Amino acid sequence: MRLALVIGCLLLASGCVLHTRSPHPHPPPPPHRPVAMTYKEAVNLGFNQCRSRGYECRLKDADRKGRDVWRVKFHAFTRGARGHLHLDFDAYSRSLLRVDDKVKARRHDWDDDDDDDDDDDRRGRGRGKKKGHARRDD
Repeated sequence: MRLALVIGCLLLASGCVLHTRSPHPHPPPPPHRPVAMTYKEAVNLGFNQCRSRGYECRLKDADRKGRDVWRVKFHAFTRGARGHLHLDFDAYSRSLLRVDDKVKARRHDWDDDDDDDDDDDRRGRGRGKKKGHARRDD
């Protein structure tokens, strides 16, 4: 019994000596590589930008332009205006790079009840290619 106790103490003492040494320092892990934005994330950022400008938005297209840029295109509407909104986002930093905002007021048709001008002869002509006098009309 004493022999087992002595052997156990020797094994414990040798284990403590081995564990008291400091382990070799491991090199630090490599820096975390940024992850590129997904399609869904790009569209969500685009919708947030569109709504923050006060537009109702309908997605037209979203695609990756090169490796670093997401281009998101919307049909944009607001009361009395419509057009498009194109947004470019950096794929890694998620920052807004460029905005192409072309939302313009709608044209309203003229109402001839409101005009009292004598220029009625200019109205009624079509806006097609063949305006005015044609050669075959002679």
